[in-house]
Formats: sequence, structure tokens, C-alpha cells
Amino acid sequence: MRSSKQPPLQTVERALNFLECVAGRESPPTVQQVSSELGLNITTCYHLMRTLIGRGYLERRPDLTLTLGPSVGALFNQYQRSFNVSEKVSALVTDLARKSDETAFFSTLETNDRVILKVLVEASQPLRVSGLYVGLTGREYMRAAGKAVLAHLSPVQQREMVLKDLGEFTKAQQRDLLAALDHEFEVIRSQGWAADAQESSLGISAIGSPVFGKDGKVYGAVGIVAPTTRMARSHSERVREVMDAARQATELLSS
Repeated sequence: MRSSKQPPLQTVERALNFLECVAGRESPPTVQQVSSELGLNITTCYHLMRTLIGRGYLERRPDLTLTLGPSVGALFNQYQRSFNVSEKVSALVTDLARKSDETAFFSTLETNDRVILKVLVEASQPLRVSGLYVGLTGREYMRAAGKAVLAHLSPVQQREMVLKDLGEFTKAQQRDLLAALDHEFEVIRSQGWAADAQESSLGISAIGSPVFGKDGKVYGAVGIVAPTTRMARSHSERVREVMDAARQATELLSS
């Protein structure tokens, strides 16, 4: 049996880094820009580019910039199908995005003690939130969806989930954060919603409200994400919309 500590295959790692670099750029990059950003030889980058284009993971435009190709979409569609989120819940998230005119999401609690983003509907506004994607997980103690779920778990489950992301914290820092979160979770349970006030991303705010399953246990969370300046102007209205969506989602899952 091979050791899990074996180093990754360099060629594969470079190809994935190349693909992630293209995907993470706000505007399509050229191969030269990718080479510079990754610190890779330009000849190596051309080889990687041709391979990824040949497999349909990248496309090269007439202006020589690179974009993701159809093979990425095929993988993404298969990834989404594995989530098994009901069409009614997906429609509810779409309706929340329409009502709020902001990016809406639905996340669920998984068996690995993670809260994973399952449904994402982008806002129609020209200034939108970037960095969100289906499959996003981790740092639950910062994210609105994560905090909405954490507030309704047992203290043991809360601790296990939060500590997964605190590896670089000292023991004292961990204790202080857990104590602060205990107080925040009480507030969340009382008011029925959680907030991410620029904690996970500067300039971005989110509201999440817990969704419960047929057994009465927390199942996930529904919510919206928006630029902080826009969220501040209509915070109370957004909270009402999110809580209403969470109530409807709970009814759907309990029926």
C-alpha cells in the first residue's frame, strides 16, 4: 500500500495549478501571464496549455487569452448531480435571489462535519460577489451558513468543526475564539439568523438562517451574500427574506 505522504506528481500538479490560475483570474489571462504568476518556464506553460486545450479544459481566444473549456462544465455538472438537492429547494434559492436581487445560496451539513455550499444563484446586479462556488466549504466559524449551522449543533460537534480550521492558533487563542463563538451562537439561536460581517472576505457581508430536517435537527442553511455597502442599506429587509426562505426550506424538507 502506498504512503499518503508521497509527493504529488509534478506534471499533474503543474497542470492543475495552470487550470486554477486561469479559473481564478477576473479577466482571461494569456499564457505569458500564467507563466509569470506561477513562476514556470514559458515552454513548460505552452506544453501544459496545449494539453489542457486538447482535453477541452481550456480554450484559447483569438486575442490569445485563455478561458475554461467545456470539459470543466461537464465535471461541474457531474459534481452538482452528486449533491442530490431537491428541485424545490433549488427553486426556493432562485426565488430568494430574485426577491433580494443578491446572490443566494443553500448549504448543507455533511457527515464529515463540514458545511458545504450546494446551490448558488448569482445576483443580476453589475457589482456582484466573487470567490463563491458550489462545493465551497471550511472556515465555518466565519461564514454565515457555517455559523447558522454551528449554533444548532452540540458543544462537542461545534468544537470539532471549528478546531479543524484553527491549526495555526495557539491553545489560548483557540480557547478565546471558542468562548466568543459560544456567545455568538446564543445570539444566533435567539434571533434566528447568522451574519458574516466581512469576516471571510473584506467588503463582503452575508446573512444565513438555519434549515431543519424532518427529524428536527439542523440540516443546513439558506442565505444571501452581497457587497457590504449594499447590504447595509437594506439589512432588515434582507434578514426577513432570508428567514422566510429558511422557513419554507424547512417545510419542504419536513414534508
